[in-house]
Amino acid sequence: MKSKRSSAGAKAGKKPRKPPKPAALIAAAQKADVGALKVLVGRGGDLNASYRNYRPMHAMIQERPHTAMAGKAEPKRLRCLAWLLEHGADPDALGAWPSSRAILVAAFVGVAEYVELLRKAGARVDLHVEAALGELAAVRKRITSDRALAGARDEGELTPLVCCAGSRLFRDDERGSKRLREIAVLLLDAGADPNARVRSWGHDVDAAYFAIGALHPEMLELLLARGADASSALVSAAWNEDKRFAEAALRAGAEPDEAREGDRPILNELVRWGQFGQALWLLGHGASPNAADARGWTALHQAVSRGNEKMVRALLEAGGDPRRKDAEGFTPFEMATAKGRKKLIALFR
Repeated sequence: MKSKRSSAGAKAGKKPRKPPKPAALIAAAQKADVGALKVLVGRGGDLNASYRNYRPMHAMIQERPHTAMAGKAEPKRLRCLAWLLEHGADPDALGAWPSSRAILVAAFVGVAEYVELLRKAGARVDLHVEAALGELAAVRKRITSDRALAGARDEGELTPLVCCAGSRLFRDDERGSKRLREIAVLLLDAGADPNARVRSWGHDVDAAYFAIGALHPEMLELLLARGADASSALVSAAWNEDKRFAEAALRAGAEPDEAREGDRPILNELVRWGQFGQALWLLGHGASPNAADARGWTALHQAVSRGNEKMVRALLEAGGDPRRKDAEGFTPFEMATAKGRKKLIALFR
């Protein structure tokens, strides 16, 4: 005879288990943990779910979003990608930043093995993909047939020129890199806009941004020669330790104080994030320590706010004005005093 408790439980029934959150699948995919993915899918997880615009497959391919990868993938990551594709991950779904199909993310990462797996799984190949893969003959054929395609955007709003400039598939292959540049020339000759921008995580980016990220200085030189905004390029290049990119932007006419990240001169933004070497280099190449942002903060205000003694000293030596007032009437010296930063106060005195 059943107990009252068991009868009540049977009558009420168990609550259905909630499927795992997309973030859990994305974290497992980023680690290429197929075992964890199997468990999560068994509990109702969706391999095409999105979290912060990332899907599991995109997170697996772009393992480290802010690191310049390129080369061969680990065997476990190839196995994970194959497993994802075999179990329903859509190779043409959009994800990552800027929003892209997985095959384009693979090209931006620079791993040809990912590209091949995705092609075998039926990933769509169009002008954008051909431009990223360095398929010169295919690009030429499409452009000859319809020049308007050179400026067309795909469903993620990417342009073929952006896809070409951002490809890392030929980092150590001069012939492949040359093909990418030839494709860029074809696109530009057909009317592609070198300043067309696409939405990334926090701001809009252009083809020069992608060329710098792909560590392709010759591509950047080409884009600048064909009308890419030099000051915009300097905003991207200033962060890079390889100074060829910033030097190219300056040669093309970039004005350091006109190069702005949001409402801040790029020097102020470098100071804000403690990029001492890059800030010092920019000071030596014409950036003013007294250029102000929308709040009236100069680089010196910013350095005081961060308590960066080394940076404050460098800015003072470069001519930074400790008596310059911000929009609220505060000088860098007054800020240091209010915050009780004794070492900075001593520097000012």
